[in-house]
Amino acid sequence: MPEWITLSKFLPKLIYPFNLALWLLLAALVLMLFGRRRGAGFAGCLGVAVLVVCASPLSVALYRQHERAYLPVPVTQSPTAEAIVLLGGDVGIPLPPRVESQVSGNRALHALRLYQAGKAPLIVITGGNVFSQRDVEAEAAYTADILKRWGVPEEDIVVEKASRNTRENAVTTRRLLSERGIDRILLVTAAFHMPRALPTFRHTGFDVVPSPSGYSIVAYRRPALLDWWPTLGNLGKAQALMKEKLGILVYRFRGWMD
Repeated sequence: MPEWITLSKFLPKLIYPFNLALWLLLAALVLMLFGRRRGAGFAGCLGVAVLVVCASPLSVALYRQHERAYLPVPVTQSPTAEAIVLLGGDVGIPLPPRVESQVSGNRALHALRLYQAGKAPLIVITGGNVFSQRDVEAEAAYTADILKRWGVPEEDIVVEKASRNTRENAVTTRRLLSERGIDRILLVTAAFHMPRALPTFRHTGFDVVPSPSGYSIVAYRRPALLDWWPTLGNLGKAQALMKEKLGILVYRFRGWMD
């Protein structure tokens, strides 16, 4: 029987916009073969409609609304805390053809800036690999190496390598920091992930100060006509938004977040 973490990664893919459209178009083909022309037409039109709507600017608007639930605060104006908790997903582990880890986002840099500004004396890096990899360490270990190369002393870094999702991040980090008597944290993750991460960490008893980074939709001026053109990028944002909304729904159903 597949474990929960595997099912949680696989099952949502069945209803992502592109896959949902494929299911509908396949259903249209089957119905056509059985002579059900009206049903085939309806399923086919619905499949095309899913693609068009999800590739439209509507996806960008909904994505933007979700991403801006927690707005950024300049590092100099950030509140202080007892620790900075840095979630994973920011550093690419050295799987072939990579020969070393690589920074793919802004979270680690944001955590570094908070630390250098004296907003917290400790950085906790939480995040293992969702699926085990041969001869490769957890992502958190490589993130720690990067922060050390950037000048953060090793004694000011705590690495948690076992967690595989946001809930495990929160529970494991709570256990680690409770031993140190730490309750107030600056939570660093992607702005898009913060609406799920923050209430999940609060549910474990943390006093959480959100410190989002990595906003993907910015006020970049360009011809208005380009904003109304359906794109694969918009389709990707629709998929990411559906994944995150489903995650929030599941976390609430299972009682994992406030």
